[in-house]
Amino acid sequence: MPVYKSPVLILRCQDWSESSQVIHLVAREAGRLRCLAKGSRRGQNPFSGPLDRWVLGDAVFSMTDPNKLATLMELYETERLDGLRSRLPAFYGAAYLTELVTVIVPDAEVQPATFDLLVQAMRSLAQVEPAACRAVTYAAAWRLLALLGYVPAWDRCVQCGRPLEAARPVDYSAGLGGPVCVACRPEGRVHRLTGRTAQAAAFLTTADWAEIRRVRLSPATATQMRAILTARVAELAGKELAAAKYV
Repeated sequence: MPVYKSPVLILRCQDWSESSQVIHLVAREAGRLRCLAKGSRRGQNPFSGPLDRWVLGDAVFSMTDPNKLATLMELYETERLDGLRSRLPAFYGAAYLTELVTVIVPDAEVQPATFDLLVQAMRSLAQVEPAACRAVTYAAAWRLLALLGYVPAWDRCVQCGRPLEAARPVDYSAGLGGPVCVACRPEGRVHRLTGRTAQAAAFLTTADWAEIRRVRLSPATATQMRAILTARVAELAGKELAAAKYV
């Protein structure tokens, strides 16, 4: 039975029995996993007590079939992101990213960059002022979609590649996954974005995290960005995220 050791970020915990839990986590060396933590709810166990979400640690686990539960054998907690629990904007942002990862990241697919992005985003949410949490959350969402190949350039049509005028209103197609020019605008629903929203999305996708932490999205920009992210995720995953309306 293959045994792995990896840094992990715990995303979600569910009680499995009176003594055990099912842990949803992202492991840097193994990807997104569901693990059975036997005995984690007992007083003495290999996990320093019952496990909790939004905790970083070094884990040892075994996995034989990606379609079945892995077995979490040990976990040494290294960091608790308590700031995600103490402020509602941070909590909602973390809940949104947790749900997004669960529906969009493939099971048991090694993606170190995804792990690093999530850790950076969760740490940022735990530390920044409440007014910055929305920008941090949307930046992480766009970057996660970009890592998976779902975000094209914002300065040109996703269909024909024609450059788009900067700072001008633009149509966004969730089905095509990006901005479109007038000639390529598909039939059906598209989202009309202001130039400010398109520029903000491009900035959040690529800027340094230090700059992201200083961003304060206006209500109008945040509303448009929420709409296109919700539509794009629904197109990819077949469902809307329950936490989206709270970010």
